[in-house]
Amino acid sequence: MTLAHLDAVTQAGIIEGWACDPQRPRETLALAVLLDDGTAVAAGRAELFREDLMDAQLRYGWCAFRLRAALGPEALAAQRLRLVEATTGAVLHVQPQLPIRHVEHHDCETVEAVVAEDPTMLRSIDQLAGCGDLFAAFIAQEGLPAFIRAAYGYVLGRPADPVGFASYEKLMRRGALTPFGLLAILADSGEFRSRPRLLPSPVQPAFVFATAAAPPAAPELTLDDGADAA
Repeated sequence: MTLAHLDAVTQAGIIEGWACDPQRPRETLALAVLLDDGTAVAAGRAELFREDLMDAQLRYGWCAFRLRAALGPEALAAQRLRLVEATTGAVLHVQPQLPIRHVEHHDCETVEAVVAEDPTMLRSIDQLAGCGDLFAAFIAQEGLPAFIRAAYGYVLGRPADPVGFASYEKLMRRGALTPFGLLAILADSGEFRSRPRLLPSPVQPAFVFATAAAPPAAPELTLDDGADAA
């Protein structure tokens, strides 16, 4: 079951919302926003990070979208809008009146805003905090030693040193260190801070911790105004 919501439109004409299929957590949904007559006013993909979505266990937090609209915010707010999956045409959410959200800064006026619009790279290692199921699936499929080696390569860009490998493996087998905890420790190390690297996000097809494991059970929806069927 696909979950989705049209949240608001900014005064700059950016439609905001989120969409994901808990049964297909590795897939990024292609979307379109339609008027009642079927005219498309925006299109794009649900692949941006939002902390509230991570807290709600919706696709690890990586299922938000910000779509540039062909109409102004006042025109959009005056019409009923439909959010559809572009590949199937399935209606995911109907919004009778899209709220206008006023933001202090215009879109992409700062370096932070530009980086935030790139879904392929992390802004912080904390953006992986909701990926516990993904890491667990990797370990179940590849083994704990493979995860530790992958973590070193992902964060530090080098093989694990024998002392660090043995220490972290012991802690993780005892349950004293989580997979995300290992990534956080490596990202907080003096080595990483002295030579920071851009880290690929989970929406990248080549994300090192991606597996073909069975998807997790659908989470309980906790955000306001869950998906509405047409």
